[in-house]
Amino acid sequence: MRKALGFIVVIVGLSLLSADLSAQVFQTPPFPTLRTPRVSPGARVTQIIGMSEVSIFYHRPGVKGREIWGKLLPYGQVWRAGANEPTMFTFSDPVRIAGKSLAAGTYRFVLIPREKEWTVAFNAEVKNWGTVYEEKYDTLRFTVTPQSGPHEEWLSYSFSDLTPTSATVTLAWEKVRIPFKIEFNTLAKLQASVGTWQVLNAAARFALDNNLYLTEGLSWADRAVGMDKNANTLRTKAELLAKTGKTQDAIVAGEEALKLFKAMDQSRVNPMVKDQFAAFEKMVADWKSK
Repeated sequence: MRKALGFIVVIVGLSLLSADLSAQVFQTPPFPTLRTPRVSPGARVTQIIGMSEVSIFYHRPGVKGREIWGKLLPYGQVWRAGANEPTMFTFSDPVRIAGKSLAAGTYRFVLIPREKEWTVAFNAEVKNWGTVYEEKYDTLRFTVTPQSGPHEEWLSYSFSDLTPTSATVTLAWEKVRIPFKIEFNTLAKLQASVGTWQVLNAAARFALDNNLYLTEGLSWADRAVGMDKNANTLRTKAELLAKTGKTQDAIVAGEEALKLFKAMDQSRVNPMVKDQFAAFEKMVADWKSK
């Protein structure tokens, strides 16, 4: 019974890591209480990247037939990158943006549009109105070459090119796109989080499933097996051994994992886990045939 429950715990392990994350995230500001609808409605978009969270708080102006770049928004002047209150980015963990480091926290986000290159700034002052800006509080600055795209009537922010460690943030308005890459140290976050055999095994499977941090993943798998040698921890270790070219060691660990799995009361095993081990048995047979 204990072993069967163990499998269920492992399956939800990464979900538990995400739940732990929610308590650590900095709070973005609340939207003001409205008496009438605002011309530029508020919005918030949030993205989990690996084990870290990014939240963008902003207001969405519309094009409404106006000429935006160089006219409504003059080139060379600071723009709040939205409307009304300041546009704010909140990072749950230290982050690298355009190759530069930025501490966890909430920042005012501003842009300086130009015809060829735009200046992007993250600014530590977040309490004043959106049009208030003091360069001395800039924490990070870089330039971005604007791109073109389909007409976007209402300003938007989005996340794309997602990986376990990074994403591209894109501001889109009218026919202009301003993209930049953000990156988190997911490995450091994992290493700080691992502890029980269930979490260690979940971290090792994260490494395996994403083909990322394989050396560290094998170390986590070893530690998980050392804390509780069961079919699931051995399966993870076997797959990582095979992934890193240690096929004979993978066969030994894999056969032991299958032996422990078959010794379990199969009536109590989750059907999804049965399917996983059926696929794993074929995997071990394939290793042995090579």
